Amino acid sequence: MNQLNEMSMNGPRLRLELPSQQFEFNALKFKLSEMRRQLSVATRLTTRIIESADEGILITDARRIIRSVNPAFEKSTGYSAAEAIGRTPAILKSGHHDKNFYRKMWDTINKVGEWRGEIWNRHKNGEIYPEWLSISAVKDSQQHISHYVGVFSDAHTQEYILERLHYLAYYDGLTGLPNRRLFLDRLNMSISHARRESHMLAVMFIDLDQFKQINDTLGHQVGDELLIGVTERMKSCLRNEDTLARLAGDEFTVLLPDIPHPDAARNVAQKFLECCAQPLSINGHELCVTASIGIAIYPNDGEDAESLLHHADLAMYRIKESGRNGYLCHPSETGAGASTASASTDSAAH
Repeated sequence: MNQLNEMSMNGPRLRLELPSQQFEFNALKFKLSEMRRQLSVATRLTTRIIESADEGILITDARRIIRSVNPAFEKSTGYSAAEAIGRTPAILKSGHHDKNFYRKMWDTINKVGEWRGEIWNRHKNGEIYPEWLSISAVKDSQQHISHYVGVFSDAHTQEYILERLHYLAYYDGLTGLPNRRLFLDRLNMSISHARRESHMLAVMFIDLDQFKQINDTLGHQVGDELLIGVTERMKSCLRNEDTLARLAGDEFTVLLPDIPHPDAARNVAQKFLECCAQPLSINGHELCVTASIGIAIYPNDGEDAESLLHHADLAMYRIKESGRNGYLCHPSETGAGASTASASTDSAAH
């Protein structure tokens, strides 16, 4: 306890004993000092890790102005920290990618929070080289983007090779979509969650109508561009939590987790038909493509991945046999599937 004598004109009058505020204040100062020390240690450790990393690292502010780079960045790009800081990553632009590529990349970063993939950049000496790049958005306490962090491995490093192999194991090399392996992983996890929470989910099987004819007639390059264009349109119809995957050729699957009603899947299928019906301009050709879509609902049409995919596939083939360009729910989902398919086919054909 701290003691305090209150003085009056006639000398000491009252003696007070106060709680130990001074002790608590000193303890608080110690805690703050210790926190600052630990923060300083963590900051120095982070700096050492970044500086010793084999991967190139650059940090920009929200305006994409470079604020920091590590030695691996300097080695890979040929630009020193002094030359790079204060400029934008555009100093590395190779001309290999068009404006649409970068627009989609930044749209993904700002919407999802990250992007990763292969990109071609230009060394300071003019050499163009591929690298594996991951970009993440960093948010402040107000959830506003304050910085972007880019981490890359160039084609000469083992890290690049490993990242590329990992990517190809789970993603389609042409469209960048999840492949069958990753789709099945996500589907199985979603089924487990739906079973636990008593939710519904939908699986869709999509086949592009007469794609082979376009591919054979106009060539594989046009066919590839068509697949990429259709992929981007279908992605625009989905939520962030949904999954669009490419199984092979012109076959796609969709996972819609946690849907309130089968109508939600029908609405997405109708959006697919409408966006696919819009012409795509590719290498001087105006191309229109239609799709046949089969839908299966968990748990009505199956309680495991194999059953759901099988029933969605059957529904897709039924819509192809009835004239293509429509969608069909598997018959076990009430009796409305066939009439819905007929209506969607008629409306899409006009």
